[in-house]
Amino acid sequence: MITVSELSLSFQGEKLFDDVNLVFSPGNCYGVIGANGAGKSTFLRVLEGKIEPDTGHVSIAPNHRMSVLEQDHFKYDEENVIDTVLMGNPRLVEIQRQKDALYAKPDFTEEDGILAGQLEEEFAQMDGWSAEAEAASLLQGIGIDTSFHTQKMSELSG
Repeated sequence: MITVSELSLSFQGEKLFDDVNLVFSPGNCYGVIGANGAGKSTFLRVLEGKIEPDTGHVSIAPNHRMSVLEQDHFKYDEENVIDTVLMGNPRLVEIQRQKDALYAKPDFTEEDGILAGQLEEEFAQMDGWSAEAEAASLLQGIGIDTSFHTQKMSELSG
C-alpha cells in the first residue's frame, strides 16, 4: 500500500499539488490522467522518491514496493513484453544480471561463491522466483494473452 499524506509541490512559482491525501490499495490498478504539463509525471516522480515534495510525505508499506516503467515509447522496442514488465523492478533485474554473469564465469572463485550466496538471498527476499509468474499474471490481467509475452514490444500494436 502506498499512502500520500498532505503532499504539496510548487514548480517555478506555480502550485502543482496542494495538500494531496490518498491511498493506493493493493489489488487495484490506477491511472494518472490530465492535460499535458499538468504534473502527472512529476507526481509519479514524487511517488518514486526522485523528487522531494515541498510538504507532506509518501510512505510505502513494509514488504511492498513501487515499480516504475519509464515513459519512453521506443526505449523497450527490442525487449520481450514480459522482460519489459520485469524491468519495472530494476534492482531485481540487476541482481539477476549479476547472478547470470557470476555463474557464467569459467573461473568461479570462493569470493564469487560468497557474492552469489548474497545475491541469491536478496533475490529470494524480493520474491524473485515468482516475479515472472506475477508479471505474466499482470499482463493477462490487462488483456495481453500469453502468446504475446515473449514477443518484442515493437511487434505489439494497439
